[in-house]
Amino acid sequence: MSNKPKLWLLPLLFVVTWSECDATVLYVRFNSHEIVIGADSKRTAETGATICVCKITQIGDTFVASAGLAEYGEFDPREVAKDAIESTNTIVEARTKFEKLIERRLLDVLKKVKNRNPERYAAFKQGAAVNMIFARFNDTPELVGIALTPREDRNGSIVLDKREITLIGELKRSQRIFVGVSKRAEMILDRPSLWAKGTVAGVQTILEMSIEDNKEAGGPIDVVQLTKGAVKWFPREPSCDARSRRIDEQPSSCKSSGLSLKQH
Repeated sequence: MSNKPKLWLLPLLFVVTWSECDATVLYVRFNSHEIVIGADSKRTAETGATICVCKITQIGDTFVASAGLAEYGEFDPREVAKDAIESTNTIVEARTKFEKLIERRLLDVLKKVKNRNPERYAAFKQGAAVNMIFARFNDTPELVGIALTPREDRNGSIVLDKREITLIGELKRSQRIFVGVSKRAEMILDRPSLWAKGTVAGVQTILEMSIEDNKEAGGPIDVVQLTKGAVKWFPREPSCDARSRRIDEQPSSCKSSGLSLKQH
């Protein structure tokens, strides 16, 4: 199995090989009429414990979804995203502010990861240490994202390569962004039958299949659909605390596989 990162078409800047140890499964589909974001819920904490979390978060009228390094000590990209959104006006400004706020903190964490867990650090170099997506749909669909990947410069210092994506307004074709999608799921992404029952059902199928194929990922699955002035969760909006921990859902549920969630 190859560990080389893969880019799928111009907008797919966040794709990493599904075998990476962080193992978030995240899929986003964007077009002029809707934005659909889906993610798994399993996270392995710094202690090695399995926890159930909400990887999609609403902050005001903006939704953020993340994959990669999270909750390393006091480091939490979601909190950085929240500060960026609340201190800016446009979604592009929020991304720019996020990049500035997170860079030094992320570099400090990556130095620790490199020393304590070289294999995990190597995986981040192959894919990305942090992927963050910002999306909203008020008058027009808007989605921006940033992927931050570590590398060493000539002096051996860690620096970050940054890849941005910006999708705003009407597009001729649907665009997609995904992380952690399994090889088996990748093979059906362009089949019309996958999308015959709608975008939400298609995204659920991709997530379910990828979770089945990757023991590091796990449900429950969350999918949110943004249309002009409206938001709908599938199968339901999750309940989460201030640290994104799922309420009333035990960590054991994150270990489940072969989920069969139906659209409500």
